[in-house]
Amino acid sequence: MDGSSCAASIIACYFSDFKQDQPALTEVRQACGTPLTQLCTGMLRYPSGVIGFRRRPQRLADTFTLLGQSSAVANIVMQLSLPPVGEGVSESRVVSGSPRRRPIKRGRTTLQYLALAVMGTEEDRAAMRQAVAEVHRAVVSTSDSPVRYSGNARDLQLWVAVCLFRYYLDQYTFEFGPLTEPELDTLVRAGEPLATGVQVPPGDWPASWAEYRTYWDAMLPKLSISADVHRDFESLADLSFLAESWGVVGRFVSAVLGRPYHWFTRANLPQHFRDLMGWSWTAKDQKRFVRILWLLRQVDRFINPWSTRIIYRLYIWDFRLRRGRGRPVLGRLTLSDAMIRDGGGSRRTIKH
Repeated sequence: MDGSSCAASIIACYFSDFKQDQPALTEVRQACGTPLTQLCTGMLRYPSGVIGFRRRPQRLADTFTLLGQSSAVANIVMQLSLPPVGEGVSESRVVSGSPRRRPIKRGRTTLQYLALAVMGTEEDRAAMRQAVAEVHRAVVSTSDSPVRYSGNARDLQLWVAVCLFRYYLDQYTFEFGPLTEPELDTLVRAGEPLATGVQVPPGDWPASWAEYRTYWDAMLPKLSISADVHRDFESLADLSFLAESWGVVGRFVSAVLGRPYHWFTRANLPQHFRDLMGWSWTAKDQKRFVRILWLLRQVDRFINPWSTRIIYRLYIWDFRLRRGRGRPVLGRLTLSDAMIRDGGGSRRTIKH
């Protein structure tokens, strides 16, 4: 047995994603012999419970990938495609929680909510639930609103939570492929705190993947995007919304990162939502996305999920520190007489 040939074959096998029907496996067997082939299989094959050097997901904290860093706006598009949710956000007068006025703060509080739902204690979640409910009480429709909505409506928040679950599921399956029905059932059950954190009763959360799919499929015909919400999505996807709070710095960030971030937003969306937005997605785009996923997969086998767990732990630590000092965990609630989109909260003028 040639040691260098064996090592080279194992490396090639690893980076080909190791399927039994691939020539890579035959090459390893020829170069290394049966025992090392079995070792390689045990480390890298899906049936062993390991993908590369990652365990198969048994909780949402096992699904973290680098791709998740690019899919936040895509998930927002899913959530806000339900008209009462989209119009409620578009007509918001909550300055203190607006990404257009406090983008860093909004990013922090959103990640804290997710971190607590995925890795926090029941005490943490209860404190966050109370704070979120207070903010959502200020989000109610008026006589001029195109649809009726309430920020604490359980049916609307159930849809939001179901979309948040897709944030975790999609980032993993896009990179590492589909999960089995029992694995999906386990993750669905683990996702319940995403819903209970926004006043959804535990009994309303799907008990299985089959129930989840039934609910998801039933909701798709109810989705639509108004012109106002469409504009909001575009400004989020190309990062141009940052100019409203950061001025010239925000315009620079959008000019540099806006186009690639818009592309990743489209990449992370199911086709149904691209169609609602009128966004194109070509075979060339998909081929490029597959190549990027391959690269991310190689890195994520080594650095995730533990690296993202560290970030989540830091957000949980910050949440507990603020709460321990008696500070409002979501900050002081600030409202405007005008909608944020109409200039509420000292909006900066944007040069188009």
